[in-house]
Amino acid sequence: MPGSEQLLDAMTEVSRQLLRLMTQCLDQLPEGDVVSATQYRALAALARRGPRNASVLAEELGVGRPAATKIVDRLVRRRLLRRLRHPADRRQVILEATDRGREIVRAVQQCRRRRLARVLAELEPGARDALERDLPALLVAFSVGGPIPGRRTDLEPAVAPSKAR
Repeated sequence: MPGSEQLLDAMTEVSRQLLRLMTQCLDQLPEGDVVSATQYRALAALARRGPRNASVLAEELGVGRPAATKIVDRLVRRRLLRRLRHPADRRQVILEATDRGREIVRAVQQCRRRRLARVLAELEPGARDALERDLPALLVAFSVGGPIPGRRTDLEPAVAPSKAR
């Protein structure tokens, strides 16, 4: 397997720290806006990439349709998501983030960016330059290994086609 144990250990620790950072940002939301990490992922997918149906959302989250439905139901009850009729297929329901839902995503993203900026500011300039140069290759490597959950290419539909009956 390519990659040293030391590099794998370092990447594992970086991913743990990034998750911790996101969790801290979620914990800083005002009491009425607090969402779980899983709810945030669903909300962020819809806020950043636009409306889609529950099947596509479930696939992006890497969960089954029943689990996605539970997540969506909770977010709809809290008025962070809404269900809309598909314009061309009345059998399909499209999910969309509300303004309040998008604001929660913006707040968490801003928090994450501020915290990441502080961490990056602690690095030596050469280390920052190396990250800027090499991180794009790492992102490409993730996508070569299969689709990154939550990332859609321009060729993939945002709405799954309905099944013929």
